[in-house]
Amino acid sequence: MTLIDTSAWGDFFRGVSGLADSVDQLLESGDAAICGPIVTELRRGLRSDAERGEVLPLLGGCHELGEPNSLWRDAGDLGFALRRKGVAAKTLDLLIATHALAHDVPLLTCDADFEAMRGAGIPLRLAE
Repeated sequence: MTLIDTSAWGDFFRGVSGLADSVDQLLESGDAAICGPIVTELRRGLRSDAERGEVLPLLGGCHELGEPNSLWRDAGDLGFALRRKGVAAKTLDLLIATHALAHDVPLLTCDADFEAMRGAGIPLRLAE
C-alpha cells in the first residue's frame, strides 16, 4: 500500500507524466491509500460538480488510513524537530507525513517538502 499525496493526484488528474502512471498502477492494483489531510486538500480544490463526479469515486476506491491516536502531538513534534534542523514544513504536510510514518507506508509525492523532511533525518519512505 502507498499513500498518494495531493501533488501526485494533481499529476494524475492533469495527465502530466511524472507520477500519473504510478497513481494509475496503484489504483488498478488496489494499493492506493489516502488520509484525511489529503482528502481535505483534494475536495477543497475541486472546481465543479463535474470534477466532483470524476474525482470522488476514485477516492472512494482507496484505502483510507485512520488517524493515528497521537496525530496532533506527533505532527507538532515533527514540526518542532524539523524547525530545529532548519526545515519549515506546512502543517498539512506534517499531518500527511505523520500518517505515513504511523502506518509505515511509502508516500508517493513530488512535493519537495517531503524530500526536505527526509534530508533532515526523518525516516519517511518516499515511493519511487
